[in-house]
Amino acid sequence: MGQIVLWIAVIILILIAAVFLFIKKVPHGWVQFRTGLVLRFMPALDHYPVVQLRNSMEDFNKKRLPQIKKSLPVDTVKEMTIPTRHGHINARIFNDNNSDHSHLIVLIHGGGWCIGSLNTYEEISRRLVIETGLPLVSLDYSLSPEYKFPHAHEECLDAVSWISENSEKISGKNLPLVLVGDSAGGNLVLTTTYDCTPEVRSSIKKIVPVYPAVDSRKRDYYSGTAFANGYYLTEKSIRQFTEAMISSEDHLNDIRLSPIYYPDVDDFPETFVITAEFDPLRDQAEAFAAKLRQITGSVVQKRYIGTIHAFFGLKDFGSRGVEAIQDIGSFIRGEKIRGSSDPNVNIS
Repeated sequence: MGQIVLWIAVIILILIAAVFLFIKKVPHGWVQFRTGLVLRFMPALDHYPVVQLRNSMEDFNKKRLPQIKKSLPVDTVKEMTIPTRHGHINARIFNDNNSDHSHLIVLIHGGGWCIGSLNTYEEISRRLVIETGLPLVSLDYSLSPEYKFPHAHEECLDAVSWISENSEKISGKNLPLVLVGDSAGGNLVLTTTYDCTPEVRSSIKKIVPVYPAVDSRKRDYYSGTAFANGYYLTEKSIRQFTEAMISSEDHLNDIRLSPIYYPDVDDFPETFVITAEFDPLRDQAEAFAAKLRQITGSVVQKRYIGTIHAFFGLKDFGSRGVEAIQDIGSFIRGEKIRGSSDPNVNIS
């Protein structure tokens, strides 16, 4: 009887190990367990056409909103609109009563310029406010394919410029800005910083582009080829987003879609570039960080091992996303970011 129990225990352990390996092992290494669940059981971003994907994600997040609000309480959340050359866009202001009001965070969401909203970024917004103790404005911009490039870029530029000049209306005092954005939002953070007036740029003290899209011209980055399939953001989905966003192939030569080629970045603010290990955009983002570091010297870059595109700030993608939020808090406070070094940072 004892041997039977022992063999049953051994079989159970083998099965658990097999499941563990099945979930965590990927062709190029290992991912966090929750990340593995995403890769195994969630469809890649190219599974649906972009508008259908957007609607599906909005429906999914609408169901999650009550739990997000309950588990990540913030004292005050207000809706507002911000004027741009294309009309007013929606924004959401998050504030804690204990906020130190040393900076105002402006969050620009990602989603290939085609998906994403205030609701889909509710979790990230709340985590940033809770971690940093700072007020935050989350921006909603017009999406493609309904609104083509450079519509979103112009809206974000105008919105950040307005916030810079009117932060007192949002937080009660005139505050320096911290711009945070992921993927397409990271691109929008960089282009807004570059294209704004010197007066507005002087108010932007720190920026955090998270796995930003910075090069629409070069196609032979190692990560773009190695991680083209099987890691949630795929080569096909990048192509779908790009085709939906532009109205002419000539737009791919517009420097706003390739800020890695910006000629004058000497006066860029302090920058923290976040990248994911198994992300097609990883190498172009890290190349941008290296270039900016050579010019300004005020760049921190950290690669999060075992992560994929879209891990940022989302607990369902693993603990690294929450860790990245904590690192942003450290960056804003001027503290050393754990695991950071030059030129590239790997953290296991």
